[in-house]
Amino acid sequence: MPTLTFAQDTKLDSTDYGNQTPFRKGRWLTGLSGAIGSGSFENTKTDNKSISNWYRFEIATGTFLIDRLNLGLSVNMERSNEENENEENTSETFFVGPKGTYYLSPSSIGSVFFSLSPGYALYRETLGGLEDEIYVENINKGGGFGFLSTFGFSYVIQDRIVFDLGLNYNVYWLNLNQGTSVNQNSNNVTYELSNISFSFGFKILIDSKPL
Repeated sequence: MPTLTFAQDTKLDSTDYGNQTPFRKGRWLTGLSGAIGSGSFENTKTDNKSISNWYRFEIATGTFLIDRLNLGLSVNMERSNEENENEENTSETFFVGPKGTYYLSPSSIGSVFFSLSPGYALYRETLGGLEDEIYVENINKGGGFGFLSTFGFSYVIQDRIVFDLGLNYNVYWLNLNQGTSVNQNSNNVTYELSNISFSFGFKILIDSKPL
């Protein structure tokens, strides 16, 4: 008895991303990055000791308008604390604004990148200490314009997962209201704040039309 065999065409996904940049047009890049630092200082002549702690984290998301050019939104929070036997200084900065990042290399394993983010910043600083055996807090708070920049390298795993290492320079121009906890008098000042730090981050690449 003859046997009939029916053939059916099967279309396989043969897409090869080995020679493509992971930072392709239409993809989304979302993730978290941050930095942390801690230190101590001791003056053996005056027996004065101080401890400082600092951290910063950023949540950012954006889409690639063209290959290797990402535009999106960044939210940044920074906090520092320094204290010794006589006084304590705590400051907080909140920043939000658009963010642009350009990846220089088309390599599939990663790229050097440069990012810029202008935006609005809120700032609060509290300096507390003893004055004539009375604890007094000096409070500075207000807002202004900020400009954040990062130069670093992104390493990509399996075309999806991104690890960042960067050098950051942040600068803020602030209008602050200064006051104390012992009286109602206050005055306005213009304040410039800047810092340099290293950061690390974790991000995910998402296709606009995932399979």
